[in-house]
Amino acid sequence: MKWTSRILILAILFAAMSGCQKGQKAAASKEGRSSTSAKVKNASAKPAGKTATSKKESAKLASSSTKSSSAKTSSTKSSSTKSSSAKAETSHEKASNLHFTHPGVLTMSDNGRSFDVRQGEVIVVKLDSNHSSGFSWSLGEDIGAVVKQDGKSVYARNTSKSGKILSGGNETWRFRTVGTGRETVKLEYRRSWERNFPDRTFRFSLTVR
Repeated sequence: MKWTSRILILAILFAAMSGCQKGQKAAASKEGRSSTSAKVKNASAKPAGKTATSKKESAKLASSSTKSSSAKTSSTKSSSTKSSSAKAETSHEKASNLHFTHPGVLTMSDNGRSFDVRQGEVIVVKLDSNHSSGFSWSLGEDIGAVVKQDGKSVYARNTSKSGKILSGGNETWRFRTVGTGRETVKLEYRRSWERNFPDRTFRFSLTVR
């Protein structure tokens, strides 16, 4: 009986020691699992933080790009406005240069020009003509109250130094400014019996002050 009791006691001690060892291993396993889970959670939290930062940076870049585009558009509009103003000034200068002081006698080289004159002045126009061919100069449009024809046109044939009459000649027209304003005088070179387009035309504008 004594030996049997001793064997039982030893078996019980051995079983108790085995149970303690298993409990320690289970606790260690749980701690390891908890540590691994915490690490995984931390790892998953870090990308979320990085994603938030990335979104902020993208928003900043988008805002910067929008501001840059707006600045470029504003600069382009400003340049376009300046360019348009410069063109308008150049056009105005060219238009101003089309006005000339009274040159005396107008010829075909003055065709299309404009002149600034005073009221009461006489403008003389001298143009090549050849009445023997049936062509002559005539008013192409009625003139108003600013300019009036001063007498009839005069035709003179060309002559040589020796006095010999040559073919062709020239017509002289006189106009007088009688009022203030602007008037355009148009002359047409044609045969009187033909109603088609004139062979040539001559016009000039007067601004009477």
